[in-house]
Amino acid sequence: MSYLDESFGDIPPLKFVTAHEGREAERVKRFIWNRILVLLGRSKEPKANSILEEFDVPPVWDDPLM
Repeated sequence: MSYLDESFGDIPPLKFVTAHEGREAERVKRFIWNRILVLLGRSKEPKANSILEEFDVPPVWDDPLM
């Protein structure tokens, strides 16, 4: 289990549960987080939410169709 512990105000730390531990878990966490940021920067919120759903993390964007 790995946490994104950077503070962004009211946003709680994101928790990504993977099969990795230690340094490898940190690398995987950074990769996931960076991928989400790239997708958000390109206005691809649904794809970013899809990644978060894989880790049972609440979405960063409310889908009006759901």
